[in-house]
Amino acid sequence: MDVLIDDIPYNLHAMVDIIGMENFLKLSKLYGGTNVYIPVYHRVTMGERNREIARTYNGKNINQLRMKYGMTELQLKRLAGK
Repeated sequence: MDVLIDDIPYNLHAMVDIIGMENFLKLSKLYGGTNVYIPVYHRVTMGERNREIARTYNGKNINQLRMKYGMTELQLKRLAGK
């Protein structure tokens, strides 16, 4: 199949640039004509951040973690399960 970038609506060109034409066509085939919600990056990566906090928290590095993540001591302790 020889779909060209000019065959795609202009407002979707950036998506094609990011994921490639083949993946764009897969998305089009699966979800074409529907509304698809894509969560914000922060929300998608929150679980990874929380696991990292739980893994690295040792009780002595609370100030370092507060600075790195911009969170309160209580928030960090809750995520670390302490």
